Amino acid sequence: MIMLRSMATSKSTVSVWWLWFAISASVGVAVEITISQIGPRRESWDSPYYWTFAVPAMIAGALICGFLARRSRVRIGYAPFLGQLITMVVRTGGGSMLLLGIIFSGFIGLSGVVAAFAGGSLGKRMLGETG
Repeated sequence: MIMLRSMATSKSTVSVWWLWFAISASVGVAVEITISQIGPRRESWDSPYYWTFAVPAMIAGALICGFLARRSRVRIGYAPFLGQLITMVVRTGGGSMLLLGIIFSGFIGLSGVVAAFAGGSLGKRMLGETG
């Protein structure tokens, strides 16, 4: 945790926004794998646990990564939903409703973007402008 804090407060302008993007996306990967394994459905968004656990976890991931990165908030906000979608496609092969899934992820991903903006604003107040 100390390493993450020092990375979040580093003075480097190239400072690791891509790392926070990857961490944010990995939340979506973990959500897809976990929810699809414990839920009764093949895809996580068909599971009753998706809205209860998965979406809040992805929003929280975007909020925390936005807080620490304080930049690239749109990318970081969409990253968990993108990670979840890519993992679902790799696991299941996509299917005939893939286009609808992409549209659905884009719409639901707006909640992650809002969370990343909120986290970024709070991070700028608490940690400073650099990030």
